[in-house]
Amino acid sequence: MYLSQLRAKYNGYSAESFNNYFGKDVSIFLLTGNGLSPAFGYDKEAKKSTKEVVGRYLETYFKGFGVQRVKLPKDFNIDGIKDLSQIELVDPEACEVNRQIFVRANGIKEVKD
Repeated sequence: MYLSQLRAKYNGYSAESFNNYFGKDVSIFLLTGNGLSPAFGYDKEAKKSTKEVVGRYLETYFKGFGVQRVKLPKDFNIDGIKDLSQIELVDPEACEVNRQIFVRANGIKEVKD
């Protein structure tokens, strides 16, 4: 097995990677800005994006880490959650590609004090 194949095999999204990068108790805040933006699919053979919407991106602020874009399911919406509200990611996962960290989750929950 080649090194590039090894990296591809073990460098996918995982909850363990999210905890390694950000920890379990990171404070996350919603940045509504322009709202959700589409996440388009990717054709590996053609090595380019497709026009198929496969998810939605949400801008967030991870305290101590800065702004992070989070990929969510394509039917997700943020109705009822105000800008700069503290949130919790539902089933967060992360991966690293070319020294960039990508985060995805199944949803968000507003943290109530």
